Amino acid sequence: MIRAFGILNTNIPEDHKMMYGMAFPGDYLISPDGIVRDKRFLPSYEYRASAAALVMRNVHGASGTNSVEIDAGVFGATVSLSSDRCFPGQELATALRIRLKPGWHIYGKPLPPSYRPTELIFESPIVGEQSIDLPAAQPILLQALGETLPVYEGEVSATGRLGIKWSPPMPAKFLEAFGKTIAPGHYKIAGKLRFQACSDTVCEPPQEIGFELPLELEAGVPPAPRKAG
Repeated sequence: MIRAFGILNTNIPEDHKMMYGMAFPGDYLISPDGIVRDKRFLPSYEYRASAAALVMRNVHGASGTNSVEIDAGVFGATVSLSSDRCFPGQELATALRIRLKPGWHIYGKPLPPSYRPTELIFESPIVGEQSIDLPAAQPILLQALGETLPVYEGEVSATGRLGIKWSPPMPAKFLEAFGKTIAPGHYKIAGKLRFQACSDTVCEPPQEIGFELPLELEAGVPPAPRKAG
């Protein structure tokens, strides 16, 4: 099956008895009619996408089960994670939906240093890699400023990824010594939504709104014990 899908990990030599025959890490999304709707391969084994993340990225209108609402005055926003629980080393999908009031806009990239682009940032000791794919902003001539700048108006939707750090398979005493232990339990993933909102007549100063999302980090399943002999 691995050969049929063309995902045999050719970096592993054939004489490696323990590892040869493994697939490159990745996921296929297959519809009930047997059609491959999406495929995604990963650069390493450190982060693996969860099923909830695949659904949220590929199913139109799907939203995460773990969301927080933000009221910025001139717009409302929803920040979501694809799940409220995962294992160390799993990758969650993130989503951002902004609903601007008529007559207001926020900025995209690239921007002069005197303006702040819209950014979504997660901050937590258990967060590893992260990204958010905002759509291309629309260049608009702003008469009051006499400049053409990239802006978002109306509704803005974006998706991204959030990798939860993975604990290497080492004895606990060594992990604790190096500060790399990620213990199961309840965490709060902090985040910041950064932006600058303007209208045709008013340009507010750059702002940053903080939020938190709960995340239950579950213990990994231990390997089956080896048989004697």
